[in-house]
Amino acid sequence: MCRAIRTIEIGRDRPDENRMGHEQQLENLTEELGDVLDNLFIIADKYDISLEEIMNSHKEKLQNRYKNSFQKE
Repeated sequence: MCRAIRTIEIGRDRPDENRMGHEQQLENLTEELGDVLDNLFIIADKYDISLEEIMNSHKEKLQNRYKNSFQKE
């Protein structure tokens, strides 16, 4: 995934690579994100952690970290 993001950000991952078109870069990143998501599903299932639990825990962590940013006026 890092390689796909570097390719989008700087045009290529390594100096010896050919530049990809923007559409091809996005397709590559989409594929890599799918791999990450697949691994998340597998690990969560193995340890019996629901995706809802993951999202709620992450949301709570961010709300605690950035308390002042989430306050409504």
